Amino acid sequence: MKKDLIIKLSGELFEAAVIVLILYYVIFPVKITGNSMLDTLQNGDRVLISRAAAYLNLYGKDDIVIMKYNNGTEDIEIVKRIAAAKGDTITIDNGSLYINGNLIEGYTCSSTENTTFTLEEDQIYVLGDNADESVDSRYFGPVTKSNVEGLVLLRIYPFNEIQFLKG
Repeated sequence: MKKDLIIKLSGELFEAAVIVLILYYVIFPVKITGNSMLDTLQNGDRVLISRAAAYLNLYGKDDIVIMKYNNGTEDIEIVKRIAAAKGDTITIDNGSLYINGNLIEGYTCSSTENTTFTLEEDQIYVLGDNADESVDSRYFGPVTKSNVEGLVLLRIYPFNEIQFLKG
């Protein structure tokens, strides 16, 4: 009798552990803070991210990601859109931002230095949808893919604005 109970409990604990791992890596809820992704995402929105998709590099241009960023005092998570990836050329000319020769309207750069560089295999260039309130690659440069912690899949809150954000 006691042996049966132990076997049953250990089986249930194993199932619970598997479920927790799946939820942690496959879908994980995140609360958006800040206004850098307005109008796509609002301060206080809740989204589901996939850590597994980030780990497997299942994201590309125009996808929204959660990434690590060190603001000078601590590592924080920020949400940004991928604007450019491997092989794309970024040019800053007289404060204007160009990706592959195309002017990115509304995205001025504080750098007074004109520069051009091409993204390497493990680099992405991220921008916030709200250029005026976003600290993004215009300020901290390209990001290595290892900093991407999750791919934003779905807005789940507010309930009247549930929306797929991938694909």
